[in-house]
Order: sequence, then C-alpha cells, then structure tokens
Amino acid sequence: MPPEPPTPEPPTPEAQRPLVTITDPRAIRALAHRVRLEVIDELFGSEQTYTATELANSFGLTPSAMSYHLRALEKWGYLVRAASVGDARERHWRAAGNRLQVGDNASSSALVSTALLDLTLTSTRARVVAAILLAGNMAANDRPPLEIATAKVALTHAEARDFLVEYAALVEKYRLMRHQPEPAEPRRPMHLLNILAPDADSSS
Repeated sequence: MPPEPPTPEPPTPEAQRPLVTITDPRAIRALAHRVRLEVIDELFGSEQTYTATELANSFGLTPSAMSYHLRALEKWGYLVRAASVGDARERHWRAAGNRLQVGDNASSSALVSTALLDLTLTSTRARVVAAILLAGNMAANDRPPLEIATAKVALTHAEARDFLVEYAALVEKYRLMRHQPEPAEPRRPMHLLNILAPDADSSS
C-alpha cells in the first residue's frame, strides 16, 4: 500500500511542473525493479514529498535500501530532492515533473518504448490481478469499480492528437481532486492504463 500522504499542498501551476521525457535506454534499466516503479507511481501521482523512511515502511524495505533506489532514480532525472518539511534531519524526495513521456517530438527510441511497455504491462498486470483477487473476497456492494476493456476507433492524425489532449485533461481533472476536501465517501487510489497505438496490420 502507498504511504499515507501528508496534508496536500496546493497544486503547482502546469508551467512549473515539467514533463519528464525518457530518451536514454539506460534510464529504462533504472526502472527494472518493482519498488522503483511503485515509488515513481506514488510520487508522480500524489505530488507529495516523502522521506526514504516513509517509503521504506510502505514498500517493505529498509531505509538504506530505499535510499539507494531513490538516488538511482534521481540520477536519471525521475526524482529530485525537495525542500525539508518538518524534521529537517531526513531528506525529502518528490517527482521531477507531473508525468512521464517516452521519446520526444523529434525522435523516439523503439528500444526505450518497448522496454517501458514491458515494465508497465508487467506492473499493471500484477496490480489488476491483485485487485481481482481482492474484489473476489468482498461483498458485491462493497466492491470498487474495476473495468478491463478494449476499443478500436478510426481517427485521423489530427483527431488522435485531439483525443490525447482531451484524455489528458480528463485525467488531470480527477488527479487534482486529491487537493480538494475529502468527500463523505473516502477517495481511494485507482490505477489507470491507457494505450493509443495505430493498427500495424492496417494498410491505411
């Protein structure tokens, strides 16, 4: 389970939350560890800062082992050291941006893309299987929403770009709701995986 976040800070303006772009295959190898993926997911998703001890307690590692992983993620630009909060004796960490992107507008590495896809799908599969098993042990009325679905759409390049912009805006809307007061029904983390890829078998 992810660590309990501290009191949410006001969301940082979009212009001040840089996009983290992965272009080096070595940066992918830095993610080849389940705990590192979980840490990145938590820090990018929560926009909070955590100490190595807090993260270690949540993910079942010693503080020294977690510090090793955090320094490795810092080396490749995923995380940065944050201003101290409360007890300044222990370093705080935060995500280097608000989301990750593979490649850039000028070029994209197939090696980077496929490596990240393998890591993402493996991690997502484990989460979905765990969620299915958990739901199976809950009463029907208590089960949280869980959906596995695929769709095929026909889009021009411009329509595909518009779709991604609109989709990102929708995700951002709900992501920032964690900065709002907690409703009567507590919010819980939900994992979302989105893939938009052209049909390689299509001749068009």
